[in-house]
Amino acid sequence: MRALAAADPREVGGNTILARLGEGGMGRVYLGRTVAGRAVAVKVVHPELAGDPGFRARFAREVAAARAVGGAFTAPLIDADPGAPAPWLVTAYLPGRSLQAAVDGCGPLPAPSVRALGAGLAEALVAIHRAGVVHRDLKPSNVLLTPDGARVIDFGIARAAEAATVTRTGTAVGSPGYLPPEQALGTGGGPAGDVFSLGAVLAFAATGTGPFGRGAVHELVYRVVHEPPRLDGIADPELRALVAACLAKDPEARPGAAELLERLAELAPEPPHGVGWLPPHVAAEITRPVPLPAPTADQGPDGRPESPARRRLLVGASAAGLAAVAGAAVWATVRAVADATAPEEGTWTLDELPERPSGGPVVAGGLVFVTVGIGSNGSLVAIDRRTGRRRWLADGVRGPLSATTLQLAVSGGVVYACGESEIRALGLADGRERWSVPSSDDPVPVLASGLLIAPEAGSSVRSEALVAYDAATGAKRWTFDAGEGMSAAPAVSGTLAYVTGNQGQVYALDTATGQARWRAALGSERLFTTGMTATPVVGGGVLCVTDDSGAVHALDPATGRRRWTSEETTGRGGVFGAAVSVAGPTVYLADAGGNLRALRLGDGKVAWRHAFRKSGNSPRWLLPLVTGGLAICFADDTLVALDAASGRIRWESPGHPGIFQRPVLAAGAVHFGSLRDLTSHDLATGRHLRTVSRDAASNVTAAGDVLYWNGEEAVHAAKAR
Repeated sequence: MRALAAADPREVGGNTILARLGEGGMGRVYLGRTVAGRAVAVKVVHPELAGDPGFRARFAREVAAARAVGGAFTAPLIDADPGAPAPWLVTAYLPGRSLQAAVDGCGPLPAPSVRALGAGLAEALVAIHRAGVVHRDLKPSNVLLTPDGARVIDFGIARAAEAATVTRTGTAVGSPGYLPPEQALGTGGGPAGDVFSLGAVLAFAATGTGPFGRGAVHELVYRVVHEPPRLDGIADPELRALVAACLAKDPEARPGAAELLERLAELAPEPPHGVGWLPPHVAAEITRPVPLPAPTADQGPDGRPESPARRRLLVGASAAGLAAVAGAAVWATVRAVADATAPEEGTWTLDELPERPSGGPVVAGGLVFVTVGIGSNGSLVAIDRRTGRRRWLADGVRGPLSATTLQLAVSGGVVYACGESEIRALGLADGRERWSVPSSDDPVPVLASGLLIAPEAGSSVRSEALVAYDAATGAKRWTFDAGEGMSAAPAVSGTLAYVTGNQGQVYALDTATGQARWRAALGSERLFTTGMTATPVVGGGVLCVTDDSGAVHALDPATGRRRWTSEETTGRGGVFGAAVSVAGPTVYLADAGGNLRALRLGDGKVAWRHAFRKSGNSPRWLLPLVTGGLAICFADDTLVALDAASGRIRWESPGHPGIFQRPVLAAGAVHFGSLRDLTSHDLATGRHLRTVSRDAASNVTAAGDVLYWNGEEAVHAAKAR
């Protein structure tokens, strides 16, 4: 809880504003008081979002969902105005602590308390689902432990139950580690998804860690979809069996909320009312009174302008009975990464984030861009590269899913980002939308010759047409119809854009007109149809594409004439196929089986091959960083430097628990992030130079001599040496 700043409102909807409670992706949350003296929580939308029609629609959904839901275990909505210049809503103020904060501060709950908590949350889900609503973001920070029992809050991404099963493919919402597999895959999400999230929340309450551990967003999403939950820490066998049933991958195999309520109510030794069901030390934290912050010089105790008459009227209006919602809101703080008294310029940590970072960082235009949230309900955050302060936030920008990267382009004072089924042009200075154009469900913005090139609207990654729009205005300039599905976004080199069809055709398009300069047929070979690997690669005077046998075809970029086709193939590698990169005189070919081949650029002959001990996730993470005569790869939790000429191992650095990413080079050293830390290594010998961070470090990137990466809850910048 913080004192009001000069720019904060003093009254919203007839409610007196007393203090700041916190800040999230939609807006700030204040502690308020009604005319009759009742404590309320007031959420006011950020000014930069109020002018966005798409955001207003999302906010109106939150209001509608909150109005529809009642019951003793949710936070009742008191008032709202989605149409106000600065939209707002008012809910009952729930003093206490979030489950996240309580467990982090006091440790896991004993089994009887977890059983009672489960009964209360199951009853809340019954009320939510009875109202025709699916919460879709149940997690420890959205569960409040209050003096009156456990409550469920935040319906910001809730949907009507009848619409929850028609989610667009590729769209996911929720919090990684707690969202169900069907939401992670974007194939739907109904009431059964809330039951999955409830199981994950109970596992956290019982063990202090979610059932899929900690890590980067894409790592958690991968585990949710493909790996069993980790429930060994739940000692109570009956509770463990119930949680396991909730966490079934198949929604049809999970118990319903009503069934779960009945079973947990039988097991709970006490009803989840008051604080008697909690351990005494946790109950004491929840009921501990915390006074309001001191008002500023021009304010009275209730936040209104002070006067002698008002001072007399307000004597005795103490806030000692209001407990802080510690940990239930995200606080805006920027602090130094290093523990020096004065941080070095460009060195910072930003945890002013409404959700965990998912995509980026991407460094461009003096800003650092990250997404928070996943799927089309994510938001794009622009951060000042020098100070680490948040410049703006744009709602409705697609956050990457598992093993994919943030698709973003920046040019001419405009940021081009992907929405749910459109590409949005946002002002670099303020994040406001200038224009948007419809695109496929999985658009990738590609800039060339002052144009934005994207798949045709209403199509998928097998789009049969590309459309080019004026990058300044969004006006359509040309359309190219291949007559066959296209496997990925085009690769641009000079004035040509290279496009692969999934029936063995490669096209070179004039970026200004969309006319085909040449077309090359690769016989009967099908090209990979997954956008993660099929984009053509241009380098060293050749254009490389792969087919679904794992063969590499090298073409002349100017004419399309085939230079060579590799004799050796990787074999069919499932959805991940194979990936190619070009560095110096070598074409590197990686496959999903954990094999790396070095092909001679001139004739495609194999110069050397290296088989890692086990396969990774996507072969593109195995493609090496090539520098100083070394090809540096990550596999098997080990950073490996191979001799670029012979493939011989030059050095190894083991003990990096996996995050799928490639090492980066900055300030003459190699840097790599893992689930445990971010480390720097000597390029020539692999000697450990330093540990930059002892937190999970994902999506590490370098710009100049500065490293940028996402931690579990924050974005970081640190000098590379």
